Amino acid sequence: MLNKDHFLILFNSSLWWYGFIGFLIYAAIILFLGKKFIQKNKEPQFRRVWLWVLIARELVFYFYLFYSGKFTVSHSLPLHLCGLSYLASMIFLYKPKFFYFEFLLLLGIGGAVQSIYTPEVTGGYSAYFIVDYYISHGTIIITPLYAYFVLKMQLRDYSWIRIWILAHVILISVGCVNYFLNSNYIYLCEPPAADNPFITGGYPYHLLGFEVLGTIHILLFYVIFKYGIRWKLKPKFYKQ
Repeated sequence: MLNKDHFLILFNSSLWWYGFIGFLIYAAIILFLGKKFIQKNKEPQFRRVWLWVLIARELVFYFYLFYSGKFTVSHSLPLHLCGLSYLASMIFLYKPKFFYFEFLLLLGIGGAVQSIYTPEVTGGYSAYFIVDYYISHGTIIITPLYAYFVLKMQLRDYSWIRIWILAHVILISVGCVNYFLNSNYIYLCEPPAADNPFITGGYPYHLLGFEVLGTIHILLFYVIFKYGIRWKLKPKFYKQ
């Protein structure tokens, strides 16, 4: 079940720092350009260009998987939390709505932060897969931050409850897919190989770590972004 081609990037290694710094540069560029274009009333055009870049990256990724013979239904579908969050990022950039913003900020960003902290490149050791890994996971973190700092979007009241419930709906649904495909999406059947101190023990004990860590992430990000920095400007053109 576990794909043995997974490549782990060790924390604090030179490769880890290259990836982390690259992610920071990516985030700084997007947030800087977003601020500039919104001042010029051309933010939607910038967001649309960013969206097309992300779509191109997704198409190239799957073409590369097919070309290299690495694509399998049990390992390559976008059913990991980060894969679902990347799709949500693209949908948000096409049509910013509070639901996608809250999903990414409260749920997607937690998984992506853990992925940046303990990278596990599912395509195996390859310069392409490593660069793609940081672009895709970095996008999941940057998109809700872009919505918050550039578009000035705010979390709605009790949004953490809705996202917590949605998270469990996703887990149950993906669990059913794992049963029929003999897969390990969202690492429900086997823990990730990455050395993450918050996820310990084999199945089913690692699921307890998922539950506790996931709930903490949702509540933590809700408190930080709901009651931390408060924006006075709330754009009226985004529908609740």
